[in-house]
Amino acid sequence: MLAQGQALANQPYQAYTGQLTAGTSPLQQQAFNQAANLQVPSSIGQAAQTAQNISQQAQNLGYSPATFGNQFTAPSAYQAGTFDTDMFGTQQAQQYMNPYLQQALDPQLAEARRQSQITQMQNASKLAGAGAYGGGRQAIMDAETQRNLATNLANITGQGYATAFDKAQAAFNADQARKLQAQQLGEQSRQFGAGQAMTGAQLGAQYGLAGQQATEASRQFGANYGLQGLNTALQGAQTQGQLGTAQNQAGLANLGALSGLGQTQRGIESEAVAADRAQFEEERLNPYKMVQFQQSLLSGLPLAAQTYNVSQPSWLQSLAQGSVFGANSLDSILKTLGLSSGQTSTTSAGKT
Repeated sequence: MLAQGQALANQPYQAYTGQLTAGTSPLQQQAFNQAANLQVPSSIGQAAQTAQNISQQAQNLGYSPATFGNQFTAPSAYQAGTFDTDMFGTQQAQQYMNPYLQQALDPQLAEARRQSQITQMQNASKLAGAGAYGGGRQAIMDAETQRNLATNLANITGQGYATAFDKAQAAFNADQARKLQAQQLGEQSRQFGAGQAMTGAQLGAQYGLAGQQATEASRQFGANYGLQGLNTALQGAQTQGQLGTAQNQAGLANLGALSGLGQTQRGIESEAVAADRAQFEEERLNPYKMVQFQQSLLSGLPLAAQTYNVSQPSWLQSLAQGSVFGANSLDSILKTLGLSSGQTSTTSAGKT
């Protein structure tokens, strides 16, 4: 047993050449690689650029209200017409009287003369029968006949001219009435034209103002539509930025999950490394434990097997380096095992 212990002590230090740490797990390495390649999502940059462009466009927006002017153009001034009629005088009477009046009166005058001659002949016949023909009585009767003829001729002529005058005056009045009516109709037509011109001017002003209002409304609609378009584009840019942020957060969350799984994977690998090293240490110390166990059997004092955790540098390494060897190397080994050389000798002597 002593020889075994000395043989074990003379063995060089057996270093553990296995894996000391688990190292980076594949999932961790994958997470590290992805983290190294992390970039800000392009959608965030695009959204920022879009928002900047929209801001510049909004700054350049301007609206100048239209000026509404009077569209009314007054028509030409209305000049009232004048109404005139002619006076009926000699000239008008001659103009309107029958130009054949004398020819119309001649038959009546001739008939009056013929009747006067018949009367004169009858008077002469009566006077001749009475034996007074050629006397003063005949002269008186002839004079009376001539006077009656003159009166009759004057009556015929006067009545004819009076009738012609009345008809001429009636015709003149009718012409003047028609002339006055024509003037009135003309004036009414001019008044109607002036009214139409005024109505047209008013409608033109109304339509012109309505056109200006419609143009202004169209400009306002265009301005509002453009502003709404910018607002919609800005909302789209904000949504795009939010989606980019969500994408970035999702990527970071995935990396976190991947890193967590990698840590779990590394922990499992670390347990395997620790188990391998513990197995190595147990196998390396097993011969020394056996020597201790044998020593306990020899001493009659069974000792429970003890487990020793060897730290670096271990006493075996020290032995390998020659730091503990000397004249008392065996005693050093026995003391390390909890024994002494005197006890070993006594036990051995008692048992032999």
